[in-house]
Amino acid sequence: MFSMPSLALGRLMDLMVKAKGYVGLGFSPNGGMKGADIVLGWVDAAGKVFLHDRYAAGNWAPTLDESQDVTLLGGYQNDTHTVLRFSRPWITLDTDSDYMLGDDTVRVIWAYTNSDPASETDLRHHDMRGTKSLYLQSPQFELPAMGPDVKSVELLSRNITIPSDLDTLYWCQMFKIPITTKHHVIGYVPVLQQESLEHVHHIVMYACNLEEGHDQYENWLEWEGAQCHTANMPPSWRFCTPIFAWAVGGEGEMFPDHVGFPIGEQGKAAYFMMEMHYDNPNLREGVVDSSGVRFFYTEKLREHDAGTIVFGHNLSPFHIIPPVQRWHSAGYCDSQCTSQVYVALRMNLPAEGVKLFQGMLHSHLLGDNLILRHGRNGQELPPIMKGE
Repeated sequence: MFSMPSLALGRLMDLMVKAKGYVGLGFSPNGGMKGADIVLGWVDAAGKVFLHDRYAAGNWAPTLDESQDVTLLGGYQNDTHTVLRFSRPWITLDTDSDYMLGDDTVRVIWAYTNSDPASETDLRHHDMRGTKSLYLQSPQFELPAMGPDVKSVELLSRNITIPSDLDTLYWCQMFKIPITTKHHVIGYVPVLQQESLEHVHHIVMYACNLEEGHDQYENWLEWEGAQCHTANMPPSWRFCTPIFAWAVGGEGEMFPDHVGFPIGEQGKAAYFMMEMHYDNPNLREGVVDSSGVRFFYTEKLREHDAGTIVFGHNLSPFHIIPPVQRWHSAGYCDSQCTSQVYVALRMNLPAEGVKLFQGMLHSHLLGDNLILRHGRNGQELPPIMKGE
């Protein structure tokens, strides 16, 4: 068992691992070892606790930092576990080797062995390693108490085998909820299979509102699915519009008490398409996944219907990023664009505008800085969202 750090006290971190060797916890720019800021420690046979601030220049043993910016607060080892407690500033003065921690997603890596190092400079290769994206400064998500009117449904992948000859896969499947009157979706949580967790990158849930298209959606309910956005995806699926999304590091969301995403408005069953993005950079074989989402909905309608808008840069084979350079990509949506943009309700934006209650910045490994700017009448307003 590997317990991720508890940061409820700000800079305090607790690390507990079911192992009796060294334990390493790192903050990585891309989920790999190269360039990672690593805290590494162990407890020897005499009970002495070691803790080091280190830096990984490559895929070999990390070296000691000249500036040691972690403070050992305690540690012990029992018959099964190693426990370390330490503190580390969010931002240190060691800009060459330390990773600046903030309120955006941090790619955390971990590794451990089952025997102690021979010395501080003689570290054997790890026995186990892994990675996970986390929001270190965000409060822990907790589901609120819900009334008897709230129902839930789990929409899960149908044991999808992730190809071993593709490093990335977008897989779409169709689902149905047998409701015939308007309801509101009020929140969701991910349902993640632990065995394939490292391969699940994001999940997007779409509502399918094609008029006279219900029979077409019904035909695909028992089908295992198709690769998204390809010629193999049925044309009717292209009329599905996103209502919420989850990505690595997220724990779920509940919407404000006066807001819900409308479903089942057309007097027939509500149909959904789930897009799963799988990453398999090491081309592992035999990975099967049944992850998905659980979302909550109610027939007790809320005051306002919600919708979604997606802004960004459209990807294409011509979107080429030169190597070893800082590169800026930008997408624009001016007044002509916003006057025509569609939301999940398939309605134009109202003249009085909309109120933003939730947003998510999302990129893949090459992206490290995202910002959503907002302008009106020729003047730029404060950024809506920013992640660095």
